[in-house]
Formats: sequence, structure tokens, C-alpha cells
Amino acid sequence: MILLQSNKIKAYENLKSLCEQTNETPEFADALWADMLQSEELLAEFNYYVVNRTLEGKCSCCGLTLLDLYFGQMNKYNRLHDLGKNPGWANKERMVLHAFREMADMKKNPKLYEKREENERASTDYLGTI
Repeated sequence: MILLQSNKIKAYENLKSLCEQTNETPEFADALWADMLQSEELLAEFNYYVVNRTLEGKCSCCGLTLLDLYFGQMNKYNRLHDLGKNPGWANKERMVLHAFREMADMKKNPKLYEKREENERASTDYLGTI
């Protein structure tokens, strides 16, 4: 029990540090932490990321993994900056944090994301007919 609490304290400190490094607010860190505590799978993925600086990809919801959400963050960044690829100066840790935020939101309300995915697929179905 003490070891488990120690691991959670270390994870929270790592999250706060990562948020500071990426200019995220303490409120962002606290809200994400509260949601991570509701999902052992998400917390385990975060601990894996802290140790290995890569995503394991085991955490999933609505058919999407954390890796999918991270790549989605990269694509969003590229579109916002009108780039064909993700440059070395991009803040990849910030994208990881936002992928964790999105996964936490998905886990809280999966039906909302399932509906969004359904709408996005429907809006691109016509492309196959061109």
C-alpha cells in the first residue's frame, strides 16, 4: 500500500514537472491528475511514458489508443502551422499531455466520442465516390 502511494506521488510530481516544462497551467495538471486517478490504465501508461519517453499504446477507448490520439495531436499541430511534417522544434511533450487529456475525456464520456467519430466518418464518406 505504501509503495503504491509512493508511485502515485512520484507520478503526480512528474506530471506537474512536465506541465511546467510545457507551459501548461497548474489547473490543467490538477484536472488531468484527477482524471488519471480514475483510470489505472491511463496512470500506468503515464508512468510508462515518464520512464521510457515513449507511449506504450496499451491504453485505449472507443477503438483508439493513446498513440492514435498522439498522432492526431501531431496532425492538428501540422495543420495549424501549415507544415507537411512535424518539425524538431515542435513541443512533443505538450502533444503527449494533450493526448492524455483527450484519452481521459474519452474514458469519462465514451458515447460522446463514439458519436463524434461516427459524424466524422459520415462527413468523409462522399470522398469515395469522387
